[in-house]
Amino acid sequence: MNNRNKIEIFFTATSVVLTVFLAGCSNGTTMFNQIDTPKFAQTKLDARAVDLISVDGYLFKDLNKNGRLDFYEDWRKTVDVRIDDLLSQMTLEEKAGMMLIDTMNAAAYGSVNSTHVDYIETQLMSRFIFRNVILPQNEVNALDENKRSPHGDLISGRYSAPISPSEAAQYMNTVQEIRESTRLGIPALFKSNARNHNDPNAKFGINVSAGAFSEWPKEAGLAATRDMGLIGEFAQIMRTEWNAIGLRGMYGYMADLSTEPRWYRVHETFTEDSDLASEIMTVLVNKLQGRVVGSKSVVLTMKHFPGGGPQFLGLDPHYMAGQHQSYPTGNFDYHVKPFKAAIDAGVAALMRYYGIVGGGEWSLNNPDETNLDVGGIELADSVSERVQDTVRVPYNEYSTTVGTPTGNVGIAFSKGILSDLLRRDLGFSGVINSDTGIIGDTNTGQADTQTVQNNRAWGLQDKTKAEQLVVAIEAGTDVFSGFHSNAEIRSLVEQGLVSEARIDESVKRLLKVQFDLGLFENPYVDPVRANAIVGNASFQEKAKEAQRKAVVLLDNADSENNAVLPLPASTDGSVKIYTMGMDAAAVESHGYAVTVGDTADLVARPSAAGNDYALVRVRVTNKDTGLLVFGGADIKEVDVLDFTGMTAARTWDISPSLADIQAVMDEVGADKTVLSVYFRQPFVMDEASGLKNAGAILATFGSRDDALMDVLTGKFNPSGKLPFALANSSQAIFDQASDAPGYAAENTLYPFGYGLSYE
Repeated sequence: MNNRNKIEIFFTATSVVLTVFLAGCSNGTTMFNQIDTPKFAQTKLDARAVDLISVDGYLFKDLNKNGRLDFYEDWRKTVDVRIDDLLSQMTLEEKAGMMLIDTMNAAAYGSVNSTHVDYIETQLMSRFIFRNVILPQNEVNALDENKRSPHGDLISGRYSAPISPSEAAQYMNTVQEIRESTRLGIPALFKSNARNHNDPNAKFGINVSAGAFSEWPKEAGLAATRDMGLIGEFAQIMRTEWNAIGLRGMYGYMADLSTEPRWYRVHETFTEDSDLASEIMTVLVNKLQGRVVGSKSVVLTMKHFPGGGPQFLGLDPHYMAGQHQSYPTGNFDYHVKPFKAAIDAGVAALMRYYGIVGGGEWSLNNPDETNLDVGGIELADSVSERVQDTVRVPYNEYSTTVGTPTGNVGIAFSKGILSDLLRRDLGFSGVINSDTGIIGDTNTGQADTQTVQNNRAWGLQDKTKAEQLVVAIEAGTDVFSGFHSNAEIRSLVEQGLVSEARIDESVKRLLKVQFDLGLFENPYVDPVRANAIVGNASFQEKAKEAQRKAVVLLDNADSENNAVLPLPASTDGSVKIYTMGMDAAAVESHGYAVTVGDTADLVARPSAAGNDYALVRVRVTNKDTGLLVFGGADIKEVDVLDFTGMTAARTWDISPSLADIQAVMDEVGADKTVLSVYFRQPFVMDEASGLKNAGAILATFGSRDDALMDVLTGKFNPSGKLPFALANSSQAIFDQASDAPGYAAENTLYPFGYGLSYE
């Protein structure tokens, strides 16, 4: 037994007497010597499954239940010292558990079940993705039992039980207590995708509806405000709300750039502009996480390194067809820049994407000379004819995998991208997180290249899980999202395929996050306060301010060049307004007489004739075909972004229909029609659609009707600026370079940064 342990045991055995003795010392010295010792403020502790130890007059949690104070339990020690001590006590199985993270939702009413116990006590996991929709308590209470406690795979699957903030807090407390009772008492870390935004089409694996949380504009809307102070307030409020329920980590935000308008994940990006994105990333890291992670931080896993914006043909690598990224103008560094800003700000973790950035150049119409593998299916046979001549241009400088210089492999397996670029050249020392589902059984290829495969290990999809894991770990991946098999990680070391020293490198990085967050001392939250904190009135009012600022005024002139907006004041219903896609109550609250044009199926739409104005909110989404689990259009329709084309497409949905919009414009007059278009992607208002003839056009990015009405009536002067350029034709979309922002002047309808005001 070393001297440290002898002293610690003595302290433990005499804790009460020692505390009393020290309290009576007037000079602050101990019974052992007369040398002043460092003084610490007692850190806050909360223990539910372990005892507290008193040493030197301070309290500590006995996490490993051995009755003495170990270095890793001593909050006075540096984090590095604590990590080294804990690592020395961990078994290989416990280390393997640290490298796993998967979806683990609360069951009905915030309860736990056997799946939770398996993940925590058998797989020894301490990281979990939380996807439950959280609703206000009154809304949850009003649900019938079938919705309150739905059937099916709720814990690890796509669906979850709706719960309140207090139930979420109680659930996370319960999980923390189970974790605290394990051999070493390592706390849990819950992460979530974005959930503080107004998104009419939230998708599993992508984001979660705001529910009870303060509801801000979408990411592009925040960028449209150009207000870094407001974005900082957003981050601070979000941090407060997430802390209230025990959420201490985020899968986000996306530093990817919206240079490829066909990519369906544009709606999660902030902007096409690398400088603006860099500024926003810096603010988010500073305000959500802090340069120094602490007990109030929400640590970020910024994604998707090195930038998923330049997806080839706009196809997404969640699906087999979207494996490749393309850099026709060589703009690789342009996409890396926002990540560099996040790294410089101290971001805790980065998630890399699925795609392949290396390999050779090839053309779709020359499949014999391509290196693309889509399960034996020629991609040229799957895409639309108009893009079949597109040449894919790789980026090769850092595209190396283990022992293979060609780099024809996904980013998670690329040693050049992760170890050389990210670690060596950019100086990143944090956690490298895989994206979900890269490890899985061998893909055999399917008739539809957009079906969900057994794995998304592009370039290695025909390898075994063990082979995929070895390459990914050696490339630099620290933790595997969507994977929960402890034995498969552990066996790599037992078979000599991966060294335990390499596993230790990842475990140290992962433990540092939990220590920095203060979870070892106090992982618990107050469920009683959660309902009052999440989405409170002051937070919602600030979010509404952002929603107003996010609105971009694109056009505001009738045929005689007179301003259409702001709408004339009305207190007695003298101004008649026809609405479609809007909340009539929000319009009526401003004193207008409203005729609602939205109708149920098979009910004739009332005529808009006789109204003074028409207000039409336009939303475009993708129809769920059952194959596109994560979103997006059919592979043959990804490049259909014009309104006329989307109307005829199978997997696009325009609401209200283009035909109804055109009819209303005819009935009221195009000059008196106000269109508010939700630009989830940079859609094209083509000539044939007639939308450009509207008297006023506004771009929105997640603003509710009451915020929009404040702009339309002049209560708020529009100030938003476009976060990305809008093309004037479909051809401009086809011709654009996937890695470069904007379009040639002759192909641009509205440039980046465009936005009018009433002044």
